Amino acid sequence: MKRPSLTIGVEEEYQIIDPVTRELQSYITQILEDERLVLGQVKPELHQSIVEVGTTVCHTPQDVREQLIELRRSVMEPAGRKGPKIAAAGTHPFSHWANQEITPLERYLGTREAMGQLPQALLILATRVQVGIEDRHFLIDCSNVSRYVLPHILALCTSSPFWI
Repeated sequence: MKRPSLTIGVEEEYQIIDPVTRELQSYITQILEDERLVLGQVKPELHQSIVEVGTTVCHTPQDVREQLIELRRSVMEPAGRKGPKIAAAGTHPFSHWANQEITPLERYLGTREAMGQLPQALLILATRVQVGIEDRHFLIDCSNVSRYVLPHILALCTSSPFWI
């Protein structure tokens, strides 16, 4: 039996933290000024206190690991030189969403205008793992098997509406 052809990519979102107050800090613009960053792999998010990184399409878990290590380093170093720290967590324990600045890009400003405070209130950070499956029959089998665990994963990653 031929092994299925799979590719993998990972996106991670990190918090930008003030090292003194431990509050979220709007600092993505300054981080992106570092000329050593590979733009496209390091991106702003809706909130200026969030930075996103993403691997290229990888063929092995080792490739993903190597890229994530380098991407994490590439974000932590310029932030650390100027003060802020980078942290990874699903949400911040005490920074309020209403105090977060929106990144001034048309995409985000338009989202804020169209949806009001809803997008700003979604102050959550994620890790997304994307798997490309070439064989359509194997894809259907994987989808059917994954349906069993999806409710469990959803329960573990759901944010409470009563958080603040």
